[in-house]
Formats: sequence, C-alpha cells, structure tokens
Amino acid sequence: MQNSNDLEIYSSKVLDTVSKNVIKYRKQKALTQMELALEIGMSGGAYLGRAEIRKNNHHFNLIHLAKISKVLDVDIKKFFEED
Repeated sequence: MQNSNDLEIYSSKVLDTVSKNVIKYRKQKALTQMELALEIGMSGGAYLGRAEIRKNNHHFNLIHLAKISKVLDVDIKKFFEED
C-alpha cells in the first residue's frame, strides 16, 4: 500500500508532465494560449495559462486534454510521456 505523500508526489509529477507536453505541442502548432483556449471552448486564456505553469495547483482535466488532443492533432497519450 502506498502512503499518501508518495501518491501526492507521483500525481503532481504526472500533472507537471502533462502541462509541459501541452506547452510543447501547442508551440509546435504555433498557437498562443488564447488561441488554444478559444479552440477548446474556454472564454479566455487565463485558466489555460495557469494550468500550463501549474500556478496554484491548476491543471488540465481529461475533458481539456481530449479537446486539446483533437485541436493539436496529437494522440492524447503523448501528453503523459516523459522526455
């Protein structure tokens, strides 16, 4: 059985990896945060920007990732891959 601290560290690392990969693939498609946010149905780029840098523990959920995957034409599993 895992202790809760180990699980928190692991989950935070996964969220950091996802954010880093969203940034990478967004930049490869030459989209701004605002452009991507609007494409996935957000009203502005603020949340997406906070999720990319993990400010105040903001992060992408699976619905965000599914939409981003479609817009960027990137297999969703690539967001979870470490360099």
